[in-house]
Amino acid sequence: MVELPLRTRLLVVGSAVRSALPWGLPFVGLVTSPWVQIAGLETGGDWTWDLSWGVVITAAVVPVLVALALVLLFPHDRYGDWAARRIAARTGARPSTRTINLTEQLAVATGTGGLRYDVLVHDSPVPNVAALPTRGGAHVVVTAGAERRLDRDALEALLASQIAVVVDPWVRLAAAAQVVGSLRFLLLFASPFLNPFLMPFAFVAFFRPRRADTVRDLVGDAAAVRATRHPGALARAFEELRPAAPHGSRMRVGLPGFLVDQFWVVSTRSKVTTTTSGPRGERTWTTADEVAAELAVRADRSRRVASGETPGGPDLRGWRRATAGLGRDATTSTGIPLALTDAERRTAAEIGAELAGTAGQGARAADWHRGHQ
Repeated sequence: MVELPLRTRLLVVGSAVRSALPWGLPFVGLVTSPWVQIAGLETGGDWTWDLSWGVVITAAVVPVLVALALVLLFPHDRYGDWAARRIAARTGARPSTRTINLTEQLAVATGTGGLRYDVLVHDSPVPNVAALPTRGGAHVVVTAGAERRLDRDALEALLASQIAVVVDPWVRLAAAAQVVGSLRFLLLFASPFLNPFLMPFAFVAFFRPRRADTVRDLVGDAAAVRATRHPGALARAFEELRPAAPHGSRMRVGLPGFLVDQFWVVSTRSKVTTTTSGPRGERTWTTADEVAAELAVRADRSRRVASGETPGGPDLRGWRRATAGLGRDATTSTGIPLALTDAERRTAAEIGAELAGTAGQGARAADWHRGHQ
């Protein structure tokens, strides 16, 4: 088992608390809602709105404690089994002998040889890797694009990063915080509809909305660079996955992306476009730009470890700099561009063409099936 530094563990604890706090807000809005008072007055009679500080504090504290308990007691193995079944059923993923052999060797290297691995290959041409926890082991999912485009060392390093997510308790805690906090935007943005005085919290919803996801990724990488023998290969793997950033949302993963996004290296969340204005002008970027920047930051950290830097805790400052550089020609500390390069865009176009061909084959097969029913 890899031992993570104290700073890393404190960061995970902070992420768990932050993911639980928004759950109290809707209940506070409900018990303090002026609409309840108005509805009571309209009914007539001697109805009064009996509100005390004890009720408000209870509404604020109890849901947060329940959410924290869910983070701490999250059923990772059952959840992973369920998600893996959905992926296999919806995507037709099949076993792979090559990756099974690679995973068995990796288990010895990472000290997880007592675990059992079920390895599936997803037919998607989008290069990506995932590992889902299960009782006594893990379900490892590798796309056909990853097997074709990544060399053995890079694929081994990616598997190490995902296996670290499965076996490390602190990374599991960070992943649970990511799942529980996935409704953060909805909870904060919907609360003012219950009580207009909570409107300031709606603006908080836009402040660092992906912090829990970033913590989970960086904590997983902190464990991975200690487990893998080739941090340089891990850095190269992250860079080679960057052309997949525009297509992660097009992968069929069997479930809504926010429920399984923490298991995949390349994010599968839906594509959106963001525009901001400030003293330095207007910036516009897409989800694909965010994913490419995330992979650049992760590659940057692995590069620094490969060059001899002592691995410390997750560097959230690097991610903040990357976020500030979205929509601009910015680079990481080791010179990795945040935006896709011209060569990476050409590779992304190749992956897009493969996806279009796969979709066309699927449509023709569906038409044939309907015509022969």
